[in-house]
Amino acid sequence: MASEPLLHIKDSYYFDVPRQFWRARYESAVELADRVGEWTVRNDDDYQDWEADRFVAALKDILGHREALNHAKARWRQWQHADPHRRGRAFDLYIEDALAELDARAKSWVAALKARGQEQLPQDPSRAYLAEFPDPQLEWMQELRSNPELYQRWLRVRRDMNDRQVLDAYLESPRGEWSAEKLQAINYHLSGKVFIPQPFGTLRNAYERESGFAISKYMVIEVIVAMLLLLLFRWLASRVGDGRPPRGKFTNMLESMVSFVRTDIAAKVMDPHDIPRFMPLLWTLFFFILGCNLMGMLPWMGSPTAAMGVTGVLALIVFLVGTVVGVREHGVIGYLKGLCPELGLPVYLAVVIVPMVWLIEFFSLFIKHTILAIRLLANMAAGHLVLLGILGLAFGYQAVSMPVGSWSLIAVGSLLGTTILSFMELFVAFLQAYVFTLLAALFIGSAVHGH
Repeated sequence: MASEPLLHIKDSYYFDVPRQFWRARYESAVELADRVGEWTVRNDDDYQDWEADRFVAALKDILGHREALNHAKARWRQWQHADPHRRGRAFDLYIEDALAELDARAKSWVAALKARGQEQLPQDPSRAYLAEFPDPQLEWMQELRSNPELYQRWLRVRRDMNDRQVLDAYLESPRGEWSAEKLQAINYHLSGKVFIPQPFGTLRNAYERESGFAISKYMVIEVIVAMLLLLLFRWLASRVGDGRPPRGKFTNMLESMVSFVRTDIAAKVMDPHDIPRFMPLLWTLFFFILGCNLMGMLPWMGSPTAAMGVTGVLALIVFLVGTVVGVREHGVIGYLKGLCPELGLPVYLAVVIVPMVWLIEFFSLFIKHTILAIRLLANMAAGHLVLLGILGLAFGYQAVSMPVGSWSLIAVGSLLGTTILSFMELFVAFLQAYVFTLLAALFIGSAVHGH
């Protein structure tokens, strides 16, 4: 249940607030499952231990009694503790991960055989790898996967284990009566975490979706930003829609920012005739990205643009708009032909160089939109990481063992450093919205008119 420091800059399914504002006071495992989510119990070590016994019993029924299954649970615990990233991985997920690791090792082994010049390579690398390097635990997993009938039975067991009735069986057993000390520790970790209701999906933990459509913190923030933009600019439209000049400081500020997008972004890289067509998109991109960036400056919120899923979709929108408009203007053949600029080469050079340049331009079409997403993501995430690192000097685990005098100096320095960097983050929030929109206008404009 304990969270890792870096997870707090990730997307999650809860909002962080100070513990004193949101105290968790759950009195039983049943209340935890009902009010927070079943995952709070399913991720508990004791529940997973109880669940593993049921999984092993089901596997003995599927595969028959064999010695390796008697040690499967111990091997799972050993596997869990071997890597911090595996902590909390249930027994069925252990089988998935172990098979994936087996496939990766087998693939590397076959590649090594090929590099050594062996001509006859195994058709089934995983099976051949186990024949060369026997492992009783991996052998029964491989057998389970390779037999479709057995594997379907195993999938049914996994599906049934996720049923609420199985969880209720644990909760009604003596093991489901958690001690006051255990509940107190869980309440401490859950205090300050305002979990988002999940009516359309289920969670695996506070950071991963199990199934369905799960609503994350960044999704909520994006909807808030979109609603704010809708309200602000409907209000602005009502003030300037009749042709009168804008009045008031706030109205003038919004109107000047819209003019900035037109004159300092669109007009610099697009044909004047195209600007009215694409201003709504560019305007929306600029203010949405700016709003998401600025949300990261607010306490207990977060910047959705620090997630690849958000920046990737924004870049995909730019790519799709440019491609669709380019095809509509020039046709499929004309659009693809226009990717390569006119080089003015003689025929004997053009037949070699032009196809090479076209291939480079074709792949750069995807690369530059990918970089568009990564640039925004990296700049927003990097700022949060730097702030976290500086604050960690004074308020991290190492600070506990420092002398009071040293800690005081470092704490003051950290607070001053984070204050200065916060102003820089504010500048970066505007700059990245500008850069993304400028490049979006450039890519769309080049798609419309070609090279």
